[in-house]
Amino acid sequence: MVKEDLADIISKAVKITKRKAEESVHAILNTIKEGLNTDGEFYIRGFGYFGTKNKAERIGRNPKNGETAIITARRVVTFKAYKPLKKQINLRG
Repeated sequence: MVKEDLADIISKAVKITKRKAEESVHAILNTIKEGLNTDGEFYIRGFGYFGTKNKAERIGRNPKNGETAIITARRVVTFKAYKPLKKQINLRG
């Protein structure tokens, strides 16, 4: 599923224009990004936790040629699903 699909589903479910639904999707995603940038975390009750984690600099290997390379330190985004979401997904399996 891509953002356009999500906007289409929202527009039909809430009976708003697709443009308004796309604006809503963008607003939600931008709010999550902003929360991660400022606080380093974002919670959606009943769904999950988005967080950031610091990764240290390390030595890696280029898979194409096997040469070693330094992978710079960086922040990465993590996600942990909450129990209700995990239960719902496991019911379908």
